[in-house]
Amino acid sequence: MIRAILRAQWLSMRTFRLASSRRGAVFSVVIAVFWYGFWTVLAFAAEALLSSPGLRSEILAWMPLALAGVCAYWQLAPLASATMGASLDLRKLLLYPVPRRALFTVEVLLRITTCAEVLLVLTGAGIGILRNPAFGWRLIGRVPVALALFATFNLLLAAGLRSLIERLLNRRGLREVMALVLMLVGVLPRLLMVTGLPARRISGLFPAGRNPFWPWAATAHMMLGEPARVLPAAATLVIWTAVAYWFGRWQFTRSLRYDVQAAQASVSSMKERSFASGLYRLPSMLLRDPIGALVEKELRCLVRTPRFRLVFVMGFSFGLIVWLPMVLRGRGAHSPLSDNFLAVVSIYALTLLGQVTYWNTFGFDRSAAQLYFLAPVALWRTLAGKNIAAAIFIFLEIGAVSAVCSFLPVGISPGMVAEAFLTAGIATLYLLAIGNLGSVNYPRAMSPQRVGAGGARGRAQGLIFLLYPVALLPVFLAYLARYAFNSQLAFCAILAMAAALGTTVYWMAMESAVSTARQRRETIVAELSSGEGPMISE
Repeated sequence: MIRAILRAQWLSMRTFRLASSRRGAVFSVVIAVFWYGFWTVLAFAAEALLSSPGLRSEILAWMPLALAGVCAYWQLAPLASATMGASLDLRKLLLYPVPRRALFTVEVLLRITTCAEVLLVLTGAGIGILRNPAFGWRLIGRVPVALALFATFNLLLAAGLRSLIERLLNRRGLREVMALVLMLVGVLPRLLMVTGLPARRISGLFPAGRNPFWPWAATAHMMLGEPARVLPAAATLVIWTAVAYWFGRWQFTRSLRYDVQAAQASVSSMKERSFASGLYRLPSMLLRDPIGALVEKELRCLVRTPRFRLVFVMGFSFGLIVWLPMVLRGRGAHSPLSDNFLAVVSIYALTLLGQVTYWNTFGFDRSAAQLYFLAPVALWRTLAGKNIAAAIFIFLEIGAVSAVCSFLPVGISPGMVAEAFLTAGIATLYLLAIGNLGSVNYPRAMSPQRVGAGGARGRAQGLIFLLYPVALLPVFLAYLARYAFNSQLAFCAILAMAAALGTTVYWMAMESAVSTARQRRETIVAELSSGEGPMISE
């Protein structure tokens, strides 16, 4: 039965691809080649490093810690990137008489989609150990088994963590806190290292990481240890794998019985707070209808969307956590990053907001988007209203970033705040232009509740990958001119030209997007109305 369900899913995906332009597949292929090509190079580097006989003592000393890093990346990388890979939509599959054991097996196998690149590196590392004369092919019976058990442990643990985190992120009031906690877990060690944590304390953690009790150390001992240590290490790794299996099955079973709608339900007051209502109505007071009404509607909808709120919080928190260590490491020294820290973080926040706003502007409307084609309102007004709402949240995000930076030792001045707003506003013109074109050419329905998914996929991601650097190029040239000529006048002149060009590009893209939307209105509504199959990709 599970094979039939997944085959139906594959046929639906293949039909969609064949019905679309074949040129769109080129974007996905290019991205895959770049991404997995990079990790293939790392796999060859690991193979070359571990096959060196002169590094035998270093390999024995550092292999447990290297495997610990692999385990941490496997579990935390999907969370930090706000995407958790392909998964089963349990609410749809419960209608079929499929054994839960089979469902769990498929869920575990789908965890490969989150970190398939790690398997490449582990394969290269295993081949390097076998080719190393200091170890040799006599370990052929130990290395593959140990790596297979280690990979199975990580797959089972990832399946359990995904089920647990998805339930927590669906609870009202917890999703934003959980997002911050998960991001802190991923970057806190690095942040502590550059903010003055004594190196002695950090190095004191290394012996604990090499303790054979841990699964990564047990894997290293099983592969490279003395013959007397192989069986105890193998037994330890098997026990850890069994614990991960129990944890994964337990969390998966709880997710089967979990009611998402009940967890997200809340008692709403009949009367909206006057302060919040007044803020929502500000655009209607400043803009004429219907644009004012469209902006107000967009503001209300996005604020109530869990997925948008999560990304908004990540914009002024995760961006700071990512870039702050680079500035603190060179504290007191001037560098392009430290001198333009606020602008860099603002552009990063602008990038994150794109996945839930301008990259796929009709995504949250889904089938309701047909109203835009039926109502007696020009379509360009609809796009303009959505763009204005996105710009409002972008500037609110930059304001939040500036407020947080004012409490950090990074030397933020009022001039830097004004510069961040100016450069981000100019970059927004280009990004909105690209987003409008992408929204009508590659629309995709988005679920407001699924907080672990991005806003673009397939060909749309390829479009973003190719055009995003082009959109930021005018702003980058302004900073390059200021650095090369050491002149604020040159910086302002190029920004002025970039703003004028961005306005022209925006209106040209708007006309093209409106024309395309009229020609493809049936296709757009059909794509936004289509539901997901039994397997979803986040």
